[in-house]
Amino acid sequence: MPFEQIAGACEMWTGFDISIVARNYAQLAGLLAGFAFVVINLVLDRAYRRRSEGPPDRREVAHETLTGIALMNAFLGLFLTAVQYSLLAGEQGCAVTGGRATSAELLGGISFVASLYVLLYAIVQFVSGAVGALIRHCVFIVAVLVPPIAVFFVEATLTDLALTLGDPQTHQPLQPLWDDANRWSLPITVAIALACALAWFGGRRRRRSDISIGPLAARIRTVFPYLSTAVIIAAIMRSMSALPKTDMASHLSPTEAWLWVAVFAALMLVQSSALSFQQGVESPYRPAPNTEGAENA
Repeated sequence: MPFEQIAGACEMWTGFDISIVARNYAQLAGLLAGFAFVVINLVLDRAYRRRSEGPPDRREVAHETLTGIALMNAFLGLFLTAVQYSLLAGEQGCAVTGGRATSAELLGGISFVASLYVLLYAIVQFVSGAVGALIRHCVFIVAVLVPPIAVFFVEATLTDLALTLGDPQTHQPLQPLWDDANRWSLPITVAIALACALAWFGGRRRRRSDISIGPLAARIRTVFPYLSTAVIIAAIMRSMSALPKTDMASHLSPTEAWLWVAVFAALMLVQSSALSFQQGVESPYRPAPNTEGAENA
């Protein structure tokens, strides 16, 4: 039957349907967006309560500002990612087997992990100044462990793209994308981990310094969360322009797919280095003395 032949041609021979998994990612992104919104309220509440406790440490105010900026960027990114995955969950039939869904998976993965990293970055700023080893462990996890895992997660989507662009008759994935994705997966992850570890080790003195930064450095520091948001918006716009709903066979080329992985890897290195060399992030707060009380005494 012609209908049965068409239906059979639009069934993924691997048995894996990314559109079904995308529903869970959409729910998770929405849940994390709600978490970011809750933490924003906690930051505001802490700022209000601090006003009655005397003059705060200048670094505490700077970290609190950076926390709010990062949380807002994370909330926006996670909200857009939830919408992006919701659209991916609606892909069916030949859109899944033709490469459009897996191309959207790659771009959606970049948006999701970039937003999640900004959220973790905001949490580090939120607990910055804590006495003890808590903040040091948080910085190590976010600056060293998370970036290689994030890059590995995004790069793994290349194999899904190679499978959908392969030959369904012989069950052979697209070459050389399949071999390259598997061959370079571990070396790229290890290289990212080593680069992040070196940056973390090299910035340990700056992180423990209690010297306040200047206004220019403070402005530059607030730019880093926006870098992730820019990449997220670019990925979403590319998904809408390169993967139109009217063309089920539309997909990203292997070259462009690798380019997006490279852009994301560079973003992770920049964000990790920014946190590793952030001055005073591991130094406990020292509230300024209450000069008004001293004068009254």
